[in-house]
Amino acid sequence: MKKNVLCVAAISALMFGMASCGGNTQKANNEAEATEQAAVIAGEAPKDLLTEELKQETLQFLKDMPSSDVPYRFFTGEVKVNVGDVSYMVPATKAAELTTNTQKARALGMYLADYNVAKAIGKPTDEIAGAISKLAADLNVTYVLDILKQEAPKDATHEQLQAFLKQQQNQVVEKLAGENKLDVAVEVLGSSTAEYACVIANPSLVVEGDAVSAGLSDNMSKRLSMLGEIVGDLSKYYPDLQQMITTISPLKEKTASIVEARAAQADIQGIRDALLK
Repeated sequence: MKKNVLCVAAISALMFGMASCGGNTQKANNEAEATEQAAVIAGEAPKDLLTEELKQETLQFLKDMPSSDVPYRFFTGEVKVNVGDVSYMVPATKAAELTTNTQKARALGMYLADYNVAKAIGKPTDEIAGAISKLAADLNVTYVLDILKQEAPKDATHEQLQAFLKQQQNQVVEKLAGENKLDVAVEVLGSSTAEYACVIANPSLVVEGDAVSAGLSDNMSKRLSMLGEIVGDLSKYYPDLQQMITTISPLKEKTASIVEARAAQADIQGIRDALLK
């Protein structure tokens, strides 16, 4: 009988302990949730608290963003380079000077834009590819160059070519998002937009027809607007993104037309260069 009493007492103690543990677990969960909410409100939420819903929303937003019209219009001949001037491009040697991952992600976006343009106008791409390979290795995203080297279908129509270039951008975005590198994806798209602005401002461009109706400036405006919306949601998780979008937002005004972009060429290149400081 005494043994049975001890058993009952032991079981009771065990059950009480389990109940207490459960209560402590619930309390800890509540405290963690409260901490997360406070961090989000304060704008200091760590990126590991990024919700799956926001990840998917951001991914879809990035995929909905139009790819730049610049390489596409070079490929189709709607925009031509008069003297093939590529002096505006980021020197390939710059890749070795960068120290932070943010700088490297931004430079990667710039080199991706340069690679697409150089390929479209028939300029050598080996040095640019080398810079991309170095940065991609540093950021552990080596697949980026493989995606970039994919060839468009032979005899592709204008629509097929545009779809191909868009799909390349989406492949990069999807791979980065799948590795929880949404910040890298946004930095890449933001910096590549700044680099394409430098192309638009390049005086060696020859645009067939009216400069405004060429579509280059409209596309730039859409990309900048969508990037601004994305950063509005993500900046509390990735503070560097706010600095990026603040830096490039003046491009919308400065690329309102090809003529205005050329007049603001020095300012536009200054904006691009500021991303790597």
